[in-house]
Amino acid sequence: MPRTSQSPPRREHAIVIGGGVAGLLHAHVLSRHFDRVTLLERDQVQERPSPRAGAPQGHHIHVLLTLGYRLLTRQFPEFDALLEQHGAPRFDWIRDTRWYLAGGWIQRGESGFISRLASRPLFEWAIRECVASRGRVEMRSGVAVTGLRADPNGRVRGVEARPHGAPPHEPLDERALAADLVVDASGRGSKIEDWLAALGLPCAPTVEVNAHLGYATRIYKRPPDDGRDWTVLYITGSPPGLPRAGAISPIEGDRWIATLVGYNRDYPPTDEAGFLEFARGLAVPDIFHALQGAEPLGPIRGYRRTGNRLRRFEALPRWPGGLMCTGDAACTLNPVYGQGMTNAARAAATLDAFLADPRHRRRALDGPTCAAFQKQLARSNQAAFALATADDFRWPDTEGTPPRGIGLAHRYMDRVFKGTHRDFEVTRRLFAVVHFLSQPTALLHPRVLRGGRRGAPPQPG
Repeated sequence: MPRTSQSPPRREHAIVIGGGVAGLLHAHVLSRHFDRVTLLERDQVQERPSPRAGAPQGHHIHVLLTLGYRLLTRQFPEFDALLEQHGAPRFDWIRDTRWYLAGGWIQRGESGFISRLASRPLFEWAIRECVASRGRVEMRSGVAVTGLRADPNGRVRGVEARPHGAPPHEPLDERALAADLVVDASGRGSKIEDWLAALGLPCAPTVEVNAHLGYATRIYKRPPDDGRDWTVLYITGSPPGLPRAGAISPIEGDRWIATLVGYNRDYPPTDEAGFLEFARGLAVPDIFHALQGAEPLGPIRGYRRTGNRLRRFEALPRWPGGLMCTGDAACTLNPVYGQGMTNAARAAATLDAFLADPRHRRRALDGPTCAAFQKQLARSNQAAFALATADDFRWPDTEGTPPRGIGLAHRYMDRVFKGTHRDFEVTRRLFAVVHFLSQPTALLHPRVLRGGRRGAPPQPG
């Protein structure tokens, strides 16, 4: 039967570049809207949870914020059970976290802000298992995408790719490389600017903010409980004079992951004596004391590629049809704030809603339609980028252009932070904003303006 003018265009094949968290979630979303979806990942993906070369930050502490946890458990009802089966603890972000912030300990209590604690490899593996179990996404590992295919009008029609890593390789056929839509979710190392240049398009305006933050991380055997009143321990720095922070979090396998952080090039050492001495030099010595009695299970690993970068594709005068860019390839965030996986889940939800919207479902995936998605994604990314970079600008040697009013915002947030020391309601509102559960306007509250209610008891949130 011939297609009527109202019939939506058929969406046959989508390719997703990158098999990390963002790539997996976007591939799952696309499987609802396309006949076939192929995910191409450069690394050889293992059957069990294991670090990947393409995710070098995977050795360090990762958190899944409450909104990300809710989005993932909504998409994959089995996700939580998979994490539990592998020993990932469930916890309440405020009740179970002892957090030293702005010169004092936050008020704690039941909040309902729930998530799981796990290593990055386990989080990624669990998502991959959930996507694979649906059987709607073909996953090809050991495939490096080298460029985009486009027709004479500049519309993207697929990708160029080659085998990567150790042989043997499954041959790449034309059916796997041609697509109605290509989604770049290849992360920090994306070649999107080179690919756009090859299509005759200018580079997108880019906003970069770099606090020159460095990590050092070690895994420990979790010591027996000796009366600790916390599951997670956080100690933050105090700008501008104390640029050091750290955290201890339990992960699967009855282990601790301990990460030390230094801003403005005050990088934590990766030798044992230096690592512990750095921990001793935090605002309070609680992490140092906790690690003294813990058994190390591996080497100390460093990481320094932590700058924020926002590519403003929505500002380009023209965008190619058949192409979308998302995840860290579009918006890279300082990982110290733990937004990455949650922001990837938000981006995937944005794409799902965009493709399901009747205004877009009946349109071809041409340049204007794909540009409309980039504009919609930009609004979501801008909120996360603003949260991350606002705190980075507290440090004097941070590179980038501060937004207007940042000093006033810092002074107000100082009042918020101080309020958490004595008022659980202020703590709850701050966490709701950090976890993308409330807008920042939730902090414009009389309790915050008064600096918190002295002696207020913790309340259920």
